[in-house]
Amino acid sequence: MTNHDYDAAAEWAEHDMELPANSKTALRGDAAATFGRELLERSSGGRPTLDPNAPGAKSPVRQTRLPRHLDAGLVTFVDHNDTTISEVFRDALGSYLDPDLIAYAEQRHLKPAAVLREAIQEYLDTHRRAG
Repeated sequence: MTNHDYDAAAEWAEHDMELPANSKTALRGDAAATFGRELLERSSGGRPTLDPNAPGAKSPVRQTRLPRHLDAGLVTFVDHNDTTISEVFRDALGSYLDPDLIAYAEQRHLKPAAVLREAIQEYLDTHRRAG
């Protein structure tokens, strides 16, 4: 759409559009203006921010390539656990960067991923024995 199209649409909405007289959903006056401003504020930044301390801020985007076997495992996990790939990435990265985990890994001269793998394996082994 061009600016002319937007101007024409605004002109129509402000002067020629007719709302149903007894509508329970059509907004008028200040309520319509407030709704419109809030809608524009929410839509101007794309997706909602992931940071509750920075409302309206655009969240950084990271991208990575995966080997096929890792991608297949990720897709299977997501399908069976009612989650999304993005949530898995955020949770995994948050765990990997946990300061306590990093300190523990450094003490044992390991990478954080190795500590996480050990913890997961221990958890699985414990639950297999119990089940």
